[in-house]
Amino acid sequence: MRKTFLFGFICATAYMVSVTAQQSALQTAATTLGVANIKTLQFTGSGRNFSVGQNYTTSDPWPAVSVPEFTATMNYDTASMRVELVREMGNVMPRGGGGPFTGQQRQIQLVSGNFAWNMPAPVPNAPAGGPAPQAAPNAAAQPERMLALWATPQGFVKAAMANNAITRQAGGVTDVSVTVGGKYKMTGTINGQGQVTKVQTWIAHPIVGDMLVETTYTGYQNMGGVMFPSRIVQTQDGHPSLDLAISGATANPAFDVTVPDNVRNAPPPPPQTVAVEKLAEGVYYLTGGSHHSLAVEMRDHIVVVDVPLNQDRAAAVLAKAKETIPNKPIRYVATSHHHWDHLGGIRTAIDEGATIVTHQSNKAFLERVAKAQHTLVPDRLAVSKKPLRIQTMGDKGQLTDGTRTIEFHRLQNYEHTGDMMVAYLPKEKILAEPDAFSPPAKPGVPLVVTAVPFAKALHANIQRLKLDVQVIAPFHGNRKSDMAELASAAGLTGTN
Repeated sequence: MRKTFLFGFICATAYMVSVTAQQSALQTAATTLGVANIKTLQFTGSGRNFSVGQNYTTSDPWPAVSVPEFTATMNYDTASMRVELVREMGNVMPRGGGGPFTGQQRQIQLVSGNFAWNMPAPVPNAPAGGPAPQAAPNAAAQPERMLALWATPQGFVKAAMANNAITRQAGGVTDVSVTVGGKYKMTGTINGQGQVTKVQTWIAHPIVGDMLVETTYTGYQNMGGVMFPSRIVQTQDGHPSLDLAISGATANPAFDVTVPDNVRNAPPPPPQTVAVEKLAEGVYYLTGGSHHSLAVEMRDHIVVVDVPLNQDRAAAVLAKAKETIPNKPIRYVATSHHHWDHLGGIRTAIDEGATIVTHQSNKAFLERVAKAQHTLVPDRLAVSKKPLRIQTMGDKGQLTDGTRTIEFHRLQNYEHTGDMMVAYLPKEKILAEPDAFSPPAKPGVPLVVTAVPFAKALHANIQRLKLDVQVIAPFHGNRKSDMAELASAAGLTGTN
């Protein structure tokens, strides 16, 4: 009996020492980082950010864009943050995707509590009362920005101390797990010097599911009385998404945020709408919003090309295809390429029971996507658990019912992505394509200079393949086009 008591006492004592050590590690971090005395914080730097989901192949890193200016200001008491950055690009885009622009592009992003919004960049000499702030168009912006606020070194320690964090020591470091506000799950690592060296968070993504966002902090320095890292590197889904060299940090700058009335009172997003334009008998252009699709009637089934953005958009596109072409199942959904904005509804297509048609380089990625955990925001496939049906192709493939044929051709010498498959209907002489050529809203307006090489590549591939294209159905923009406009936009006027 005495031995049992003694053993229990030793275990209890060891547990108390462990808990005390862990609490001490968190308190050491609070002291090292000056957490108690920091209500607001600002840091500045420069480096690169990356176009997440837009790599050249599914295994490449995200393409990088230079960021010569970056400033983040946060108020921990009010859970508010403002990030202002300048992105810079020359006349040639980095290999891979992302929105084409040239010169400098200023972005101003804010979050406060349950609201996220963007401010239009100031325009020199513009009259007062310019464009109003706009609620962030992406529902994921608020949790992403809130997680970024609490993932800063001082923010993480504050969150851990206020939210009953669970700590564990191993190998000379302390791992700290905490859920902020009952919904933001975070895990951080504190080294023996009381420095936060890594913070992991998870956000819901329509393709890869519970996506890990990992931020590492190195090179801590005393910056004007603030102990802060000199380098911040963030990864999303395993690839760098932000890489900053920090030039300065300031404790307790004056910073308060008022949520604009138009943001606070913004109505919920309207339901997805899909407009239908008949391009030929049995061929329908499904438009609306920023991304479009194509639906083709076959003898006893439907083929849909591209289910973009997310589950809501994909579900609306698939429903409209079945409404437009009644009494036939969607047997195939073809993906033009792997970029996340065009692949965002692919799990909805798998849940539909359709066979996914894609370039052979995407097979392993889609197998991973089909099995991805979606616990943060469960989707239809997470419930149905339907298996992936996949049909791959090389540089050329086709779907046919013996009467109608849809050809798929991979674009060569195309720097936007290595797996871009355009859809061509030889009988109807219709080409459907995303990204390579997005006609401006007004005919005759020049393309952004960084988009011209893509238009040239599309034109060159059409010529190489000897396709007789009469109608171009782009998956961006708000109208159809033709070869004459493509040639003009590519600077090839007079070329057949």
